Amino acid sequence: MTTVKKTQCKKRQRDENNESAHLVVMEEFVQRDNRRQRLGHDKSTFVPIKSLPMDLLVNVVARVSSESCIDHYNMKVCCRDFLHASKDNYMWQQISLEKFPLHSWSCKEKARVFDTFMQSCKECGNIEAFYRKGLEEIIRYEGNIEKGIKDLKMAAEKGHLEAKYVYGLILLCSYDDDLRKEGVEHMQFLRNVKCVVSCRNRVVNLLGKIWRKPYGTLIRNPSPLCSKRQCNGWSMKKCHSWEIVDNEDDDDNIKNSCESCRWDVELDFFYDVLFHHV
Repeated sequence: MTTVKKTQCKKRQRDENNESAHLVVMEEFVQRDNRRQRLGHDKSTFVPIKSLPMDLLVNVVARVSSESCIDHYNMKVCCRDFLHASKDNYMWQQISLEKFPLHSWSCKEKARVFDTFMQSCKECGNIEAFYRKGLEEIIRYEGNIEKGIKDLKMAAEKGHLEAKYVYGLILLCSYDDDLRKEGVEHMQFLRNVKCVVSCRNRVVNLLGKIWRKPYGTLIRNPSPLCSKRQCNGWSMKKCHSWEIVDNEDDDDNIKNSCESCRWDVELDFFYDVLFHHV
């Protein structure tokens, strides 16, 4: 009996010792793992960008640059990896210029940074930059209209919708029948995808209160696209009773009128916007 009790006591003590040893090992493991996590965290605070692929860095720089050209330059000087990513042509192509004005009215230094930024976008093939530079060339006093039309054509052919709107209506000003036909094709495309009104509104908002060239600077063919007296739209235009269409679903806006009338009225509005304050 005594022998059995001694054996049980030794077994219990051995189990307790094993459990204690196991707890010590687990505690050491946890402490070692925590130290490793802390070290890893400390290292990651210094070099987290090193683990990111270049295409992700390019997208990050493009996203930040879409907010401000100042943020773009601050980002380049704060990190060498961002500096390398900012030299990628794809990054400049992906920058969104939606939040940027057409022209910078800031101090000379900020205006210079803005112009350099926009020029870099254009040189790397950003179609929004082509559209904006083209529009600016057309409306500003010292701008080159031919150069502006060339930039707008480039953006329009690449699929930029507002550029299609502006370029298409400029072609409708031409005395060349083939160019006017091409302009109608651009406008028909926008009408088919139901974005004529939205493109018009975005162009008007972008131009804002910028001073334009004098009325008539861009030579315009005075002959309307539609001259059919039997067309209901023709008579409405003649008495100035047809208001600008403000609905993308405008197929049945004017009964018994032709599509040429639609673009005649759109061109009247556009020409006033391009060279006058609205």
